[in-house]
Amino acid sequence: MTVPAEGGEPAALVEVAGGSHISFTPDFSKVIDVVGHQVLWATTVQGGERARLFASSDPRDRIDYPVPSFNGRFLLFDVFRPSGGDVWLLEGL
Repeated sequence: MTVPAEGGEPAALVEVAGGSHISFTPDFSKVIDVVGHQVLWATTVQGGERARLFASSDPRDRIDYPVPSFNGRFLLFDVFRPSGGDVWLLEGL
């Protein structure tokens, strides 16, 4: 959301896919979010174009907490399962 410095009503910066575990890329050009703990999305702030970055094929998986690297080249997130999990690193964001 954005709010004018002089006051006023909040407005959506961009429509995100789901709205869970939101983070920005370092240059603030994209919003990264998770839908239903199953799909990881990137939405451009200018234009609102959306791209699916990763989707779990196992309904027991739980994707959480995407964190872009400082240079924006990598995206770190975890995939948790009650019996264990993996840490994923996505390149070329």
